[in-house]
Amino acid sequence: MSDPRQRQVTAATRLVCLIGHPVGHSRSPLMHNAAFQAQGIDLWYVAFDVVSEELPAAVEGLRALGIVGANVTVPHKEAVLPLLDIVDSTARRIGAVNTIVNQDGVLSGYNTDIYGFLLALERGWGRGPRGTRCLVLGAGGSARAVVAGLAQAEAAQIWVFNRTPARARELCASIASWSSVPCRPVGESELVTAARQAELIVNATSLGMGETVKVSPIPVDILTQAHAILDLTYGPTTTALIAGGRSAGSICMDGLEMLVQQAARSYELWTGRVAPIDRMREEVEHRRCS
Repeated sequence: MSDPRQRQVTAATRLVCLIGHPVGHSRSPLMHNAAFQAQGIDLWYVAFDVVSEELPAAVEGLRALGIVGANVTVPHKEAVLPLLDIVDSTARRIGAVNTIVNQDGVLSGYNTDIYGFLLALERGWGRGPRGTRCLVLGAGGSARAVVAGLAQAEAAQIWVFNRTPARARELCASIASWSSVPCRPVGESELVTAARQAELIVNATSLGMGETVKVSPIPVDILTQAHAILDLTYGPTTTALIAGGRSAGSICMDGLEMLVQQAARSYELWTGRVAPIDRMREEVEHRRCS
């Protein structure tokens, strides 16, 4: 396997970047640089660790430095919207942006997470969420895309749990403004009941990452063969939620395929080319195992 880090970067090379905090764990630079190399595109992807107070300056920096585009990750997916010149209708409806395109100094925001989520379900579950009961854990930028995807695909019921109940209420209210799919926030006392009734459980919280890898957002002893689980975290260590689901016979998916699928859509927005998705998937799978 060729190493994208061996490419020659010249004065003509242009940048694409990731903006988030933290970003040290991200596989996006390896994945995108491998794709640029595969297609002979003179772009280079780097990750910038940007704290919330510096987000406006970082976004202006995209314009000032002529950076071709950017991915936006935690915790900036929602806060970045008012800093952009144009926001795509899908991203505005979701209320979160994860991809920026710089066209001659005009910054346009998109959300490719929704596509990545639905395609990852099709690949890992063999079906979409139409007609299913779904529990989403979290109410941040990634959760907003997941809930919007479930509503767009006509799930039967969506429950949203978040440690800050007001965030779950706001997310469900935003979905109700454009979709007839029932979306209801649930509190701590209702969480287990909702999890038992759900056919699909999506963890869009940070639980399961880093030091919390052994912490599950729901009790794993309630999981059964009737559950499908998508945990948006990914990495070399299996999360407690995925481990518990596998032990129970649940269909289990981590966030790697969603990462690849949303990245491919971002790549296409920046380059105008069909993304070499197999090469992108190969790179992140190799790095996860190495």
